[in-house]
Amino acid sequence: MTGPSRHPKPRPAAAPHHPTGAPRAVHRPPAPASHRARPEQPRRSRTTVPDLSNAAPRTPDVCALGRQYGGWREDSPETRICEQTYGR
Repeated sequence: MTGPSRHPKPRPAAAPHHPTGAPRAVHRPPAPASHRARPEQPRRSRTTVPDLSNAAPRTPDVCALGRQYGGWREDSPETRICEQTYGR
C-alpha cells in the first residue's frame, strides 16, 4: 500500500514520582561571597628598599689578601701570577 504514514498517538504525561510521597526540597543557591565568613589574613608590612644606584661596589685587592692571609712572599710565584692577572 502506498499512502501517508501513520503518526503515533501521543502518550499521556507521567506525573513525577517521589518515593516517600513528600514534596521535593527547594534548591537554594549558595550565599553571596560577601556574606560568607572569611578567615583573617595578616597584614603585610611595607618595606623600603634603599637606593644603591650611586654606591659602586669596591673590588678587593685579591693580591694583597693573598699576601696577608695566604702567606705569600713578595717574590713568590703566586704573587707574580696574581700581579700579572690582576695588575696589582
